[in-house]
Amino acid sequence: MVSVSVSELIKAPQEKVYSFVSDFEKAPHYSHYWKSVRVRSREGNVLVCDTEAHVIGKTIKSVTRIVTHPNESIDAETIEGDGKGTKITSSFHTVPDGTRVLIEGEIALPALLGKLVQGRIESALLEDLKIIKWGIEKPDHEPP
Repeated sequence: MVSVSVSELIKAPQEKVYSFVSDFEKAPHYSHYWKSVRVRSREGNVLVCDTEAHVIGKTIKSVTRIVTHPNESIDAETIEGDGKGTKITSSFHTVPDGTRVLIEGEIALPALLGKLVQGRIESALLEDLKIIKWGIEKPDHEPP
């Protein structure tokens, strides 16, 4: 397992940031990582999604269970496929200048590979947060 933790300040209310991020099927529009997210089922605040991502030239297909806590956090766990056992929490915290988004968790990777790519994973997560920030703060402009 590889531990990751990144955060970004977004100059918008917590509800707006959460609403943007929790539209899971739109993730491929703002992520360099997610190529496809399809909601398989939804029951209350629990979703099961088929996901496809590209990491270091490899396609990763998995099934992810997502538990939403509106305007507070999103818990995601890979329950089938590549990366099974990965757990990520995205939390949303109101601060004076907007919302602090914190993404932290454990990514299931072989130990040696994990040590080699941990920084790349955190960089990719931070890059996605910057695109989300851009999409919320400047929706009429192309992302950087």
